[in-house]
Amino acid sequence: MKTSLVVLGFLLSNVAMAEPTRQQLDDRAKELETKLAGRGFTILVEPPFVVVGNAPNTRKIATGFLRDKRAMLEKDFFAKRPDKLLEVWLFKNEKAFRKGAKEFFHDPPDTPFGYYSPDDSALVMNVDGLGTLSHELVHPYMEINFPEVPAWFNEGLASLFEYPSERKGHIIGLVNWRLPGVKREIKNDTLPPLTTLLATSTDAFYNANWDSYAQARYLVYYLQEHDLLHAFFTKFQAATDDKTGIATLESVLGEDLATFEPKWRRWVMALHQ
Repeated sequence: MKTSLVVLGFLLSNVAMAEPTRQQLDDRAKELETKLAGRGFTILVEPPFVVVGNAPNTRKIATGFLRDKRAMLEKDFFAKRPDKLLEVWLFKNEKAFRKGAKEFFHDPPDTPFGYYSPDDSALVMNVDGLGTLSHELVHPYMEINFPEVPAWFNEGLASLFEYPSERKGHIIGLVNWRLPGVKREIKNDTLPPLTTLLATSTDAFYNANWDSYAQARYLVYYLQEHDLLHAFFTKFQAATDDKTGIATLESVLGEDLATFEPKWRRWVMALHQ
């Protein structure tokens, strides 16, 4: 009897961790079609998402940008798809985005671009900034593939892909608008050491008095540009005794952060948009 219960528990846990079925996605799409009938929304299934949008190019974004970035993220980083049904809401402009976020999610957004709401299982986007979609797409994948990920790497990787491109069939991030901020803090000597960034708690990262997002992004960008990002991700994800990533990073770099940091700062200062 005890063995049967263990097996049953294992099977149930695997069902709980499974991605939504096509039938579940189709059923949710039909519910939304009924709910939003006559309001100018396009609704379609783009596995593993249900896409909802009042932007004229909703279908093109879903079957183009979203499909492309999802496929490359899965190929390079994420073995498992999210284990819950996720909706991607694409609003045609900032006004529609703010109105829709408030109406459908009771959430007045603190950004003009978009966000991921784990509680609502939804990515809510203003399509005027599609880079935000590829940024936010990282977060639900991290939840299932790397649940213990620290905020610095979660946001560092997501921020890397907020200006996405492709190199030899792989997703990459390009230098973006966060560069001037991190360069200014390096120049003014107000950027804390990388060891401080990596040791931040979730709250400390999001409430930092420096540009923690930019610092994390350009550390991850360095790893990408030196062909170390995938090795770092794989080792860090598998590590059981490195909650911050410091030991893994030093291992991948082949040197400690004290000697690496001055090189990294000089490298960042030499970057150009």
